[in-house]
Amino acid sequence: MLIKTLYLIICLGIFSLVLANEAAFVKKSKGDAFVLRDSKEFKISVGTKIFEKDTIITKSKSSVGLIFKDDTRISIGANSRFEIEEYLFEPENNKEAFVTNLAKGSIECITGLISKVNPEAFQMKAKTATMGIRGTHFIVRVD
Repeated sequence: MLIKTLYLIICLGIFSLVLANEAAFVKKSKGDAFVLRDSKEFKISVGTKIFEKDTIITKSKSSVGLIFKDDTRISIGANSRFEIEEYLFEPENNKEAFVTNLAKGSIECITGLISKVNPEAFQMKAKTATMGIRGTHFIVRVD
């Protein structure tokens, strides 16, 4: 009985990862950077897949470059905490959402298709503000 229960838990875990909404992948990584997923921390390297609800954490002298499915490009600077709260890119169904939170640190962003086809769907939160992005290139720093 214990083995069957353990097997079921493992299968459900794998199934939930398959259903998880992949948002981006790591294009560049320098120094100590981690992704926090389901209360577990994993070291980031080039090619790491990033999912909705992930938090990217960079340490001193570290940076991470992400490319999202909609071609948004985000560079995360040193000593940062960047959370992907919601990400949905299904242009064939007219469903888009890009909601992130820069809890601390800095990012540079070149927006992709979501901000062009549905500007209201692109939001960047930062401590005391939420920004609706209408441009294509911006930098944010949170102390």
